[in-house]
Amino acid sequence: MSSRGRRVTVSLLSLRRGQWARVAVCVLASLVATLCMGAYGTQTALYEFMGGGFLVPNPLGGGPSIVALVAWLAPQAAFCYFFSGVLSDGLGADASAVLPRVGSRRAWLAGKLAHLAFFSAVFTLLGELASGMALLVLGCGADASELLDVVVRCAALGFPLMLCLVLTINCLALMIDPVVAFAAVVGVYAAGVLTLAYFPRETAVTAAPWLPFVQGILGWHDCSGWTSAFSLGVPGFPVGVSLAYLGACAALAAAWALRLVRVRDIF
Repeated sequence: MSSRGRRVTVSLLSLRRGQWARVAVCVLASLVATLCMGAYGTQTALYEFMGGGFLVPNPLGGGPSIVALVAWLAPQAAFCYFFSGVLSDGLGADASAVLPRVGSRRAWLAGKLAHLAFFSAVFTLLGELASGMALLVLGCGADASELLDVVVRCAALGFPLMLCLVLTINCLALMIDPVVAFAAVVGVYAAGVLTLAYFPRETAVTAAPWLPFVQGILGWHDCSGWTSAFSLGVPGFPVGVSLAYLGACAALAAAWALRLVRVRDIF
């Protein structure tokens, strides 16, 4: 192997180690946030915090605690920030050594998208699993099988949502500064979630199934077929519909990324 090839290999291995460390920080943040909410009760932490039930308006009015919203959003925002420059930074770093060996920008992008999808899945699954197991150890009153159902459904919805968010940020980062792209996307996401949480329930229930940022929150869905804990969810709004919705959004974001990568100048 040439000296250039060895340098590239070492650089890639170092990058992967750094990304694993970033994912670990995000998983730890999810665990800490859930444990902090556990001070209000383990079942509250499971259904209202992990499941996002506190973001669904109730008929009596009121809205979510800003502290709870920040704790819920922080791990997701950290993950988005850590992976906001994968495409923009990668094009510059790989231009001279990696792209010629890969053969095309399309193939290079496919590898990066798989990379983002993998780490999005790892973060979401491990974050939900660690939080759920911690609540079980702390004596959560929920049945173990129902707790596992909540964890699995939250992870299933959270993964494509995180992928959509991080892909959108990376696409914008190919046109503007990655930090600005991160702030814009996460800001819109947080504002949308919070605004809908304060809407009158009738209006929110009508709008929720059409809004992309709602699709990844289990509490908004109709869970009556397997639990009564999420009683404020939108009737007739199944998890499967959201998975298809988010999958379509991820595909559109990937197509946008391909177009941007094709026309991006690299040096």
